[in-house]
Amino acid sequence: LNQRLLASQLQVVKSASNIASQHGVTLYLVGGTVRDILLGKNLSDVDLSAVGSSHEFVEALANAFDSQIVSESQFGTSKLNCGEIDIDLATARTESYIHPGALPKVSPGSIYEDLSRRDFTINSMAISLETESWGELIDPFDGQKDLHHGLIRTLHQNSFIDDSTRMLRAVRYAQRLGFQLSPKTEQLIRRDLIYLDCIKGDRIRHEFQRIFLEPR
Repeated sequence: LNQRLLASQLQVVKSASNIASQHGVTLYLVGGTVRDILLGKNLSDVDLSAVGSSHEFVEALANAFDSQIVSESQFGTSKLNCGEIDIDLATARTESYIHPGALPKVSPGSIYEDLSRRDFTINSMAISLETESWGELIDPFDGQKDLHHGLIRTLHQNSFIDDSTRMLRAVRYAQRLGFQLSPKTEQLIRRDLIYLDCIKGDRIRHEFQRIFLEPR
């Protein structure tokens, strides 16, 4: 972390870790932030997952950084603007889907449960920000191995049924990173394309907007 994060980013992360400890919250770097750290890429924002998060903790973060809470969602996620650094803070959670295309039902969970709900192995890693285990990589799905081999791989065979927009994200990440879809993931996309019809138009539009922002 000392080598890969800018000084300003490292200071934000350390301060957030201290505030989390004061509020009984366990904090982790997660998702795209961990992926890009391992790839040696510059970070445009910081993704955090908080086990035992609370509104008081989010407010304490915002106050400490003299920042604004830009947005909050029904899924326990918040975005904070800290000057040149944006923080995406998510409450560690589990997700379940009533039917294909449905928004998930969520409940608080452990960091392992939080990683298990994510889209691809390369986005399902965490780095501990606890004092006792600072910098420890948590990688239950071999995401680091897939990074090394340049693969986009789903966590389970129903991933695209649960959330079909992941198919669009699979292609977006593959193009951005110069990776390949794993054979099984490509097979699942071909099998599950029909489930895109279950997704509401605004969610499809959002994915295309993100695609159009990509350099490639």
